[in-house]
Amino acid sequence: MQQERTPQNRLQEQRHYAGYTQDLRERLHSGLLSELTPYPQFVVWKYTVENKKLKKRPFNPKTNLPAKTNDPATWTDVTVALKALATGRYNGIGFVFAESDPFTGTDLDACVGKDGSIAPWAQEIITTLSSYTEYSPSKLGVHILTQATLPGAGRKIGSIEMYSHDWFFTLTTDHLKETPTTIAHRQEAVAALYRQLAPPVAEQKYQNTSGGGASGGGLTELPPEAANDPLLQQLLRGDTAGFPSPSIADFVLVLKLLHWTGDNVALTRQLFVESGLYREEKTERKTGATTYLDMTINNALKKRRNRPQRR
Repeated sequence: MQQERTPQNRLQEQRHYAGYTQDLRERLHSGLLSELTPYPQFVVWKYTVENKKLKKRPFNPKTNLPAKTNDPATWTDVTVALKALATGRYNGIGFVFAESDPFTGTDLDACVGKDGSIAPWAQEIITTLSSYTEYSPSKLGVHILTQATLPGAGRKIGSIEMYSHDWFFTLTTDHLKETPTTIAHRQEAVAALYRQLAPPVAEQKYQNTSGGGASGGGLTELPPEAANDPLLQQLLRGDTAGFPSPSIADFVLVLKLLHWTGDNVALTRQLFVESGLYREEKTERKTGATTYLDMTINNALKKRRNRPQRR
């Protein structure tokens, strides 16, 4: 049962958020996120419980009504957002990415350990993008802000998300040490990471146009370029850090293998069996007339051949 908010509790919350707001103001005045503050694309946000899950929902600081990521009329400048936060009615401020601004946000979820250590897969991305990075409100993940545009729509694969418009990011100014304090121009690095997460079918060098059950062409191993795909290499090693479940990690590895082999099902199966994710009792488990691995491959083929949906 939710605890009743007494007048004393509300007063304590207001004092807490007044102090938190002042901390934000000081950090912003020191120069953090100075690239964002000229844009009138700020909102406030608060936790809401939906379907028994805690969600962060954006609100319009001027009206206290829900904000929409595709409606600039529901956004405001940073000063108004901070003033609304100080009332204690909200949990933080956020920034809405729009097509009119030059920014992209990369969200790495569930990558910070209890001891504060960063998971290797996330550290590799942080180092590659080399731009302003801060802890998320939960301190379990990080947000990376860059000046870049995405080659396509926003994407979420496992614990990695990338967006450049129609999305909002919470802002904490809880800067990750040893990362730049400025939002850097990183177009090439952002585009390369995006292609690794969501490789366009049209860019495949070994595209097999036969049916889903076909074994593919004459490719017998991964092309050399696959060595430059950090997420693929992580999964091949059996490292599932950052993935909410082993099954999702399996699915992403299969997607990656299908991409790099040009939908060569036989080779995809072989490479998965040789990878660190192979577990005989699970991988070869019978599921109806097929196995868990073959079912995963078929489902991945269906996903790859469907047109991507706009987020």
